[in-house]
Amino acid sequence: MFSCKTSAPEDTILRSSLRSPISLPIGDHNSGCKVIDLNFHGATVHIGEISFFNNYTAYITIKFRKRSLSGFPDQPRSGSVWHTLVPKTRLMTDPHCENGGQDFRIFGPNQMLADADDVTGLRFICKQPSPHWKSFGIDEIKCYSRADMIQTPRSSKQEDPLAEISKSAASNITLPNAGNISLYLQNLHSLSSITAAALTPSLTAQALGRFDEDNCYEINTLAYN
Repeated sequence: MFSCKTSAPEDTILRSSLRSPISLPIGDHNSGCKVIDLNFHGATVHIGEISFFNNYTAYITIKFRKRSLSGFPDQPRSGSVWHTLVPKTRLMTDPHCENGGQDFRIFGPNQMLADADDVTGLRFICKQPSPHWKSFGIDEIKCYSRADMIQTPRSSKQEDPLAEISKSAASNITLPNAGNISLYLQNLHSLSSITAAALTPSLTAQALGRFDEDNCYEINTLAYN
């Protein structure tokens, strides 16, 4: 569900920049929680898809911050509130095993809790409870505009070679006339009926193949003196 690769062209990727990740280690190892913030250079964007390469993160939560709206002074500004976009999601089958540790991941509208409109920033909360990994996080984060997002496993306009061959072969096939086929089947049925009638033995007391040829005899008819 998340591992298909996006085919959105490069000019649809939203311009963004990352802040240095903030690590919250547990004990003497580097596992624990890491927070990665991403902003869009002061612009507001409409996000339809987010992709990245996992780097041994076991669980991830994605939050977003919307454009500040004018309101009453005693009410909090919406631009300072982080909303959950993607709830806590497992990226690795087992935090202690490597499966899923370096997969390419995509989160689209089906995984998002809300429409990511008028977004000014994203926050990725990465968690890794296992002490087996020297470091963890996510790499090559890219966000795609909702209007331009594409979720296909290969580049757009790129066809499967086998599909092209199948289409070409199908276009060169000429089907026979239905009337000719019907006549052929009728003739075949008539021929099979005549052959079956000729080969059907008469229902007499003699068995098939007995006493049919000259100078032949049935061993059971011999008399012993």
